Amino acid sequence: MTDVAIDHVDETGAPCARHPAATTASLLQLAMVGSRAPAFHHDCASKLQGLLMALDELSELTENGDPQLQRPIEAAQHASRELNALLNLNRALTKPASRGTIGLKALVTQAAERVGVRLSGELPDVTVGVAVSPVTHALALAVDVAAGAGRGRTLAVSAQVTGGGIELALHCQAAAPPNASDSLAIATFVVVRDGGKLWCTTGGDRVVVRLPAG
Repeated sequence: MTDVAIDHVDETGAPCARHPAATTASLLQLAMVGSRAPAFHHDCASKLQGLLMALDELSELTENGDPQLQRPIEAAQHASRELNALLNLNRALTKPASRGTIGLKALVTQAAERVGVRLSGELPDVTVGVAVSPVTHALALAVDVAAGAGRGRTLAVSAQVTGGGIELALHCQAAAPPNASDSLAIATFVVVRDGGKLWCTTGGDRVVVRLPAG
């Protein structure tokens, strides 16, 4: 991926001499954090709403041992835990990438769960050596594009080991969503940065992600 400098200017309209120009890589890094998953902002709003509703119920109840008190307490705790997990996932993307080893099936499953997609197909029992948090995010974006829009989505996947790497194929079964280009640009940035490659087949039936073997 070409690294293009993006200038910002001073009051005269000339490129600012004090601050270095932003690059494509730095802009995509910011985009990656802002788009941790397509449903991130919706999920946050939903969890917060559940938490607030539960807390409103608590304020209307008395502390007299009423068993109805326990249900809203548990709902508030559960909603806050889910929201905290979402925020921690997003925060992890702001940290320097640290390479680790993870099973391919676990990596792809976590990515699919993040965007609410159910997987079909068998994956080989192999490991990949990647920066787990950002690559999980990148795969989530790619899976989301391949699965298309709607609820209850299922996506067929397959993989093969070849030349010291692993090629994961996401078999597209629906029209691409409107944000497909943006999502794939971010996913490509992350995968390439981690020593891999992402491409779409000319027929448009697969998104293929090559990752280094663990």
